[in-house]
Amino acid sequence: MSWEFATAPARCAPGIVSMVGYRAFDVPDTVHRGLPSSLLTFIVALDDGVRAAPTVAELPDARPAPVVLGGLHVAASQVRQQPGQAGIQMAVHPLAARALFGLPSAELSVTDFDATAVLGRRVVELRDRLAEAPGWREAFALTARHLVGLHGSRRTPSVRPDLAYAWHLLETSRGRMPVAAVADRVGLSARHLATLFEREVGRTPKTVAMLMRFEYASAAIARAARGPGRLDLAGIAATAGYCDQAHLSRDFVRFTGVPPRVWLAEEFGNIQDGGHSGRSEWSHDWLESDGVHDAPGH
Repeated sequence: MSWEFATAPARCAPGIVSMVGYRAFDVPDTVHRGLPSSLLTFIVALDDGVRAAPTVAELPDARPAPVVLGGLHVAASQVRQQPGQAGIQMAVHPLAARALFGLPSAELSVTDFDATAVLGRRVVELRDRLAEAPGWREAFALTARHLVGLHGSRRTPSVRPDLAYAWHLLETSRGRMPVAAVADRVGLSARHLATLFEREVGRTPKTVAMLMRFEYASAAIARAARGPGRLDLAGIAATAGYCDQAHLSRDFVRFTGVPPRVWLAEEFGNIQDGGHSGRSEWSHDWLESDGVHDAPGH
């Protein structure tokens, strides 16, 4: 295999949906697409840093970022892939940004990939300690302790209960619940709900729902590519909540720049090695357990 992947235990730290360690071995020096997601991307590099840019044209001038923290992207980022790269990549719930990083995810950049200025000296110290960890288990434990410490030290305002519940409804329906129905369930107008979403996460509920459907579909396509059967794009489109296969393809082009089969062909090696795996948790129990919200009916 060209890659090594290791997965941390579920719910290892507040707000962390997934934590994956990665290490590249015999991989070609090429460009990899970092897909848009309904979750924040947080990477602590264990090499020189992540070379990423919004476009391929900007990539040659990109400097290595030792720590990456990105807001909700709606277009694929371009990442330089080369042998020897390693790090820990986390998917962070957007409503946890205040508690973990001291600011709402709406204020996180989607173009400046170096987050050391935002996260400060403590994350640089974490990176130094991770470089000395003997294995993934120890590295995950160090990272989890760091995040738990951040979460406990913040005194930022909590996320509004109606906003948290609205996210929960979108998330558990995988973006298929109409925004008007979500607004009605939480007792807000669609316009007011959109304002709250943009203020907190930087995107409207409609865009978040589209990201959730795309995320589910791309993970399903990756699972199919690793399996023995044929790729049934029409079936995946129906399960993900798209009107038809053409609708799925349009969203794929919107978020990645290419149709599903082109993306699959270009990323096939990473997918076969275990990259682009689907996230197993679609509920944010961590929100309820940490008392961030008390969702109606829960």
